[in-house]
Amino acid sequence: MRRNRDLITLMKLTDFYKVIARSLNRSTKSCYLKLRRDVHTITLKNGFFSELELKKLKKLSRKYENKSGKYRLIADKMGRDCVSIQNKLNHRSKTVKRGTWTVEEEEALFKAVREVTGLQHLNEIKQLVIPWRKVAKLIPTRDEQQCRKHFFLFKHLKLDDASKLKTWGKEESYRLIDILSNGDYSFETDIDWNEVNQSFVDVSPSASYIQLQFYRLKSGIPDFHRKSFSDVLEEINSSHKH
Repeated sequence: MRRNRDLITLMKLTDFYKVIARSLNRSTKSCYLKLRRDVHTITLKNGFFSELELKKLKKLSRKYENKSGKYRLIADKMGRDCVSIQNKLNHRSKTVKRGTWTVEEEEALFKAVREVTGLQHLNEIKQLVIPWRKVAKLIPTRDEQQCRKHFFLFKHLKLDDASKLKTWGKEESYRLIDILSNGDYSFETDIDWNEVNQSFVDVSPSASYIQLQFYRLKSGIPDFHRKSFSDVLEEINSSHKH
């Protein structure tokens, strides 16, 4: 377990992920999360918690209740991933609903997000500024992951000008290809998606939406993840001319 943490720490402190990301034409974050998940799958226990583990979890939770980094401490003791420990404790601390959100729950979610961020306009709220654990504490029936997923899935529906957004079509795809082809980008990781998004305010609710559209374009290229960014753009350009 110690070796596992040392490996992750070492790779964090080097350009390992940047090199891999550029080689695979993927984001640095996605490469980090994928490798971290694979390392944990090999070295840490996963899956259902046994009755014995649940008893141990309850005992350790009481022991480290007021300790800083309690999830990591408990995870180390149990030989499990920190995220799985956090999720399990959050699930056990309240009754979590599944399925469709009610109108009351949705209203409570947006109210909670505004409260913990101090921002009143939803289009000012970015993913990195939201402490989802605090938000979930204000939603009695939903957990942290549900709140995050639901918020970003339906956020654009709550914006005042959401109904004014046009539907993404071929014209927008051509425009995106043109911007990326003429931009000063050697690798996909060089792209500032927030900047690119400024050219699509009439159709796009967020920078993530633009990234999704580009992914859809490049996923039509065979073995795109094995090709350079410039080659992918060239093939997309070629395929859209026919």
